[in-house]
Amino acid sequence: MEESRLQELLNVVQKNTSYYHLKWGSVNDPGKQNTWNWAAFFFSTFWLAYRKMYKLFFLFLGIELLWTIPAYFVDLPLWVMYSFYPLVAIITGLYGNRWYYLHTVKILHESQKCPDSQQESYVKTKGGAHLGIMFGLMAFSLLFYFLTDFALAHVPTTTNIKDIVRYSDDAITLEVFTEDYEWNYVEKKDRYHVVEFKGYDYTEDEDVRILFHVFFDKQIYEWRDVYLNGQKLSEEEAIDYELWIEENW
Repeated sequence: MEESRLQELLNVVQKNTSYYHLKWGSVNDPGKQNTWNWAAFFFSTFWLAYRKMYKLFFLFLGIELLWTIPAYFVDLPLWVMYSFYPLVAIITGLYGNRWYYLHTVKILHESQKCPDSQQESYVKTKGGAHLGIMFGLMAFSLLFYFLTDFALAHVPTTTNIKDIVRYSDDAITLEVFTEDYEWNYVEKKDRYHVVEFKGYDYTEDEDVRILFHVFFDKQIYEWRDVYLNGQKLSEEEAIDYELWIEENW
């Protein structure tokens, strides 16, 4: 692209202009050709906020919300949930310089509609980067995520009911000591829900089956019946097994 045109755009960039001079100057059309941006890769949506590309920032925030909603209603592998973040990082790293070029072109075009006396101030206001806004939007997105998570986690779906147990310390220990484990929603009784854990304890060579009572309104659970190799343990034996699990956490 022409050097004079590039310099006009760098006036909009304001910060780290040498980087964008190199990246945009290395291709014929920066608005159609991609160049890699490591800062955009590592900071993704926060980089978008830093460079004042707010529409893209909120677009990705909305997509993240849509991505996570199904996990509160159906059982999904963790890799499905967490694949969103590396995917966004790769997309932002790949397209970041191209998006930012189009962003600066738009600002420059809009500034030229202003009176000559206002064009410079318009470019300074709309262009450049802003750490304070980035940190503010980071705080907003984290607050938005936690509020959304809190609201969706209190929807009484079978997945959320099971999650009260299977995200506990007891569940982590059970899963460490067993193979082919699974969590099943059994039924609702009165004020509680029955959740079943099944797995094979390779250390003791035993099939393990445990029934939990989940009180969803209080977000707590209780151990109930414990079965080893199909045999139900006595109340005292069940308590000892529960204590053994807790001590091995």
